[in-house]
Amino acid sequence: MFKTGDIVKILIPNVVNSGYDYRLTADADLGTFVRVSVMRRPYIGVVYGVGDSNLPPEKIKDTIDVFPEHLSVADLQWIKKMSDWTLMTPGAVLRLIINVPDAFSPPRMEQLYTYNPDTKIRMTDARQSVADAFASNDNDAMSASDIQNIAHVSGAVVRGMISRGILVPTASRPRMTDFSNYEYTDKCNVTLNDEQTAAARELGNAIQRGGFSVYLLDGITGSGKTQVYFDAAWRAYSRGESVLLMMPEIALTAQFMSRYEKRFGAPPVVWHSNLTAARRREIWRGVLNGKIRMVVGTRSALFLPWQNLGLIVVDEEHDTSYKQEDMGNYHARDMAVLRAKIAGFPVVLASATPSAETLQNVSDGKYKILKLTSRFGGATLPTIETIDLREHRPEQYKLSNDADATPMAGYLSPILCDAMRETLAAGHQIMLFINRRGFAPIVQCRKCGWVAQCPDCSVGMTYHKQIGKLLCHICGRTMTVPQKCPDCGNDVSYRGAGLEKIQEEVAIKFPTARTALVSSDTIMSRQALERIVHKMESGEIDIVIGTQILAKGHHFPNLTLVGVVDADMGLFGTDFRAAEHTFQQLFQVAGRAGRGDAPGRVLLQTYQPTHPVLCAICDGNRDAFMAADMAARRAAKMPPYGQLVALVIESNKESVLKNFCDALAAAVPNAAGVKFMGPIAAQIYQIRNWYRMRFLVAGDARALLQPIVSHWLSCVRVPANVRIKIDVNPQNFM
Repeated sequence: MFKTGDIVKILIPNVVNSGYDYRLTADADLGTFVRVSVMRRPYIGVVYGVGDSNLPPEKIKDTIDVFPEHLSVADLQWIKKMSDWTLMTPGAVLRLIINVPDAFSPPRMEQLYTYNPDTKIRMTDARQSVADAFASNDNDAMSASDIQNIAHVSGAVVRGMISRGILVPTASRPRMTDFSNYEYTDKCNVTLNDEQTAAARELGNAIQRGGFSVYLLDGITGSGKTQVYFDAAWRAYSRGESVLLMMPEIALTAQFMSRYEKRFGAPPVVWHSNLTAARRREIWRGVLNGKIRMVVGTRSALFLPWQNLGLIVVDEEHDTSYKQEDMGNYHARDMAVLRAKIAGFPVVLASATPSAETLQNVSDGKYKILKLTSRFGGATLPTIETIDLREHRPEQYKLSNDADATPMAGYLSPILCDAMRETLAAGHQIMLFINRRGFAPIVQCRKCGWVAQCPDCSVGMTYHKQIGKLLCHICGRTMTVPQKCPDCGNDVSYRGAGLEKIQEEVAIKFPTARTALVSSDTIMSRQALERIVHKMESGEIDIVIGTQILAKGHHFPNLTLVGVVDADMGLFGTDFRAAEHTFQQLFQVAGRAGRGDAPGRVLLQTYQPTHPVLCAICDGNRDAFMAADMAARRAAKMPPYGQLVALVIESNKESVLKNFCDALAAAVPNAAGVKFMGPIAAQIYQIRNWYRMRFLVAGDARALLQPIVSHWLSCVRVPANVRIKIDVNPQNFM
C-alpha cells in the first residue's frame, strides 16, 4: 500500500516507456489506475512499483487523479513476463489492456443517430453495411464517426443516409446498457454422449480443484467440442469466476451465438473491433468492475481488465488469426496460457487439427488431452477423394451460345461436375472452396508480359469483377482496369482463378443453381454472414462458393458435397509450417460435409495426388501426418524443437534501410548455439511505400534468444525513419 505523497513508478500505455516517477495525490496499491500527464498529454496508467528515477523531489510531478479501480498483482506480473517474451516494452503491453482511452471519463456528448429500417429507399451494399453496423451493436445510437469506422463506408454515404431519413438524429448521450441482463443460467438442454460427458467431467474437476492446468480438447469436426466447453464455462461461472471464450474471428460465430443463448438463456457479451466507442467503454468498465463475467471475443478480449478470471477457452487454437502482427507481435493462445499460469486457473484449447506446438506440449506431459472421436448426434465422417487433374482436365466453357465466343479455361473437372449434378438432383447442397478472393489474381499483357502491380506495394493487383477494379490485397488500393496494356497497347488477359471466376463457371454449367459467394469482400459483418447461414439452412442456396471464412465452425446439415477447387494451393510455400497449415485448412473444409443424416463426400482437385498432406487427409490419418511433419522439424531444429526470432526492418528510404541493416549485421554478437541470418529482402519488399528487410535468429528449443536480441539491438542507433518489428516464433514469413 502506497500513501499520499509517496513517489511511485507509473506505467503508461505507450510503446517507448517502462515507467515514470510521480508523486501520489491519494493512497494507492500496486496496479491502481491513475491519470497523469506526459509532455502535457494526459494518460491513464497504473502504479507499477516504487519510484527509482532518483530525480530531485521538486522535479517529480503529481498524479492528476487516483481511481479506486486497479489491476491485480498477477496482471502486473503478466505484463512483465509478456514484455520479456515478446520484447515489447511493458508500456506497449499495457496499451493492449488500456485500449479504451476514455474509460475513466464521462460519456462524451456528441450527435448520435439511430437507424430507421422503415424507409423505402433502395439498400445499396454500402447502406446495408451501415444497417449491419447498427445490428452488430444491438441497434444502439451511434456517432457519424462510429458509423463510418464500423461499416467501412465513406462520410458521403453517412451524410446521404442522414439526408434521406435512413439515419435519424437522436439524443446526444449514448444509451447505457444494463448488464444485469447478462446474468446467465444453465439451461442444460443438450444431452452429451459418453465421450463428451467424460471430457466435461475432467474439466469440471480441474475447475473445482483450481490451480493452473492446460487441456487440449481434441475432437474431430462435428464432435461437439462447443457443448463440452460450454459445460466447463458454466462450472467456472457458477463459482463466481469470470470466463473468456476466445474465437479466432468473431464473424465466424453466427451459429455459435444461437447455441450460446439456448444454453445460457441470454446472448453473449461480444468483444471485437466493430464496436462503437461507447459500447467498448461500457464492456471494458463492466469487466473491470465485475458486472460482466463472461465474454465471447477475439484475441484482444484477452486484454480486458478481468476480475477473478477462472477459465479461458481458446477455440480453434491452431488458427493463425490468434497471432497479432500489428501493435506488437504476440500469440494470443500462448499469452492466454501465460496469464493462466501466473494467476493459477485452467485453460482449454479446442481444435480438430491441433497445432504442432500444442501437440508437442501434450507429448511432453505439459498439457493433458481429452479426445472426442465420433461425430455428435450419430453423423458419420465424409469420404474424401482426390481428383488427379493431370488425367481429368477441366473442360472449357463459353459465356454465350455464340459459336464465335471465345472459350474460357475451366477449373471444375468432369468428375467434380458430375458429383455436383448428382448432389443437386438429390436436393442437397454443395460447397466449393478456393482460398483466393476476386476474379483473377494476375492481369497481364499477352504480348509484352506487363503485369498490373500496386504502385505502393511489391505485389500484383487482383481483378475483382464485381466492383470492376483492380485491388491490392496488401494495402487495399484500388485502380481502374486497363482496357489495353499501358506499355505496348495490346490486349490484357486475366490469369488464374478466384472465387468470382468459379462462380462464373458454375453459372454457365449449372444455370438453374442458386449460388452465393462468401469471402472477406462479401462478408463485412456477422449480420452479413448470418444472412448467408439462414439462406443455407432454409435451402435458398444450392451452391456456396467461398474462401477460408467458410472453413470453420459452420453446421449445414443438408450440405453433402465439398469440392476443393485447388488443393495444391499452399503446399509448396517457403514457410516450414506450409504443410501443417494446408492440412489444417483442408481438414476443416472437409469437415463441413455430411454433418446431418445424409453421408458426405469431399473431392480434392490436385496435380499432386500422392502428396503426403493429401494422402493423410484422404486416409483420415492426422496423427501419422503430424508425426512425420514434426520429425522433419526436429531434424531441422524448427519450432517446436527450436526457437526463432524474426526482425523486420522497415524504412521509407532504401538507402537508409540498407545502411542500417549493414550496421546491424556488423554488430551481430557472438553467441554460442545461436545462428544469425540476414539481412535479406522480405518476400514482400515494399508495403505502403515502406521498404523491408529481414533478419532471422535461430537457436535450439532451450535457447533464450530474447536477451541476446535485446543486447544486439542496443548496440546500434536506430534512425528516426527506421522501424523494427520483432516477432518471436513468427507465423508469417512475408
